[in-house]
Amino acid sequence: MSNGGIIGPVQNPVRGDFTTTFTASGTYTSPGFGPGTASVLVVSGGGGGGGYGGGGGAGGLTLTNSHPIPASPITVTIGAGGGGGKSPSPGTRGSDGNASSFASATPLSTLGGGGGGTGSPSPNTIGNGNPGGSGGGGAGHNVNPLAAGTGTPGQGNSGGAGFGGTPFGSGPFTAGGGGGSGGAGTAATTDGSNVAGPGGTGTDVTPTFGPGYGVSGFLAGGGGGGRGSSGGSGGSGGGGSGFLSGTAPYPSAINATANTGSGGGGVDNANPAAGSGGSGTIIIK
Repeated sequence: MSNGGIIGPVQNPVRGDFTTTFTASGTYTSPGFGPGTASVLVVSGGGGGGGYGGGGGAGGLTLTNSHPIPASPITVTIGAGGGGGKSPSPGTRGSDGNASSFASATPLSTLGGGGGGTGSPSPNTIGNGNPGGSGGGGAGHNVNPLAAGTGTPGQGNSGGAGFGGTPFGSGPFTAGGGGGSGGAGTAATTDGSNVAGPGGTGTDVTPTFGPGYGVSGFLAGGGGGGRGSSGGSGGSGGGGSGFLSGTAPYPSAINATANTGSGGGGVDNANPAAGSGGSGTIIIK
């Protein structure tokens, strides 16, 4: 007589979701299950704000779902944020952020954020915000042009233009905000109210990496412009706010939050330094 018993369906093991966050360069290895796929978020370093100036642009942000993950280790590079420019004259523009990359067989990478423009007297093209993952904001000064830096499609948005008065060079001088991964930076006001542009909004990563996986909120916001009657606020996601002259001793502008890829705040006349961009991050689920 044969043994009795119930034979049920074969139960194949199911690979669960494992979230790994990189805040510094390193090596990623698939967590014990061999080849598979993952959602991979890549955020590069944000640009620094400019002197007399424009807010820094956010680093490029991409989210790639079902990305192939091998069993072998993958090199992960986290881009640093760009340094802030300075004023007084001659002002300097913000430095661009550095790229982050996930070096799988099909590499994923984004561009660093563009530095904010500065109102340095010469050369005049320095008033432009730099292009990048998101573009830097244009400066607020008597140099021309004061255009915003352009963003990269699929990674971020353009910054906001600065303003030099009507007629040009007459003031008030007002700076634009840096672009964010979720929205463009706002241009400086041109109606005489002299309000610096805020940075563009970041991207909410909560739907993919949120509650239950330990990562939530916004990343890669633009930095606020730093010249005008009021400084521009930083974009949601960690962008630094612009800072105005005020009363001595003059503090620096606000740095972007580390490991958000956000742009640094611009700085007005007589302040020592604009805000630095935030370093990037890579998240794998």
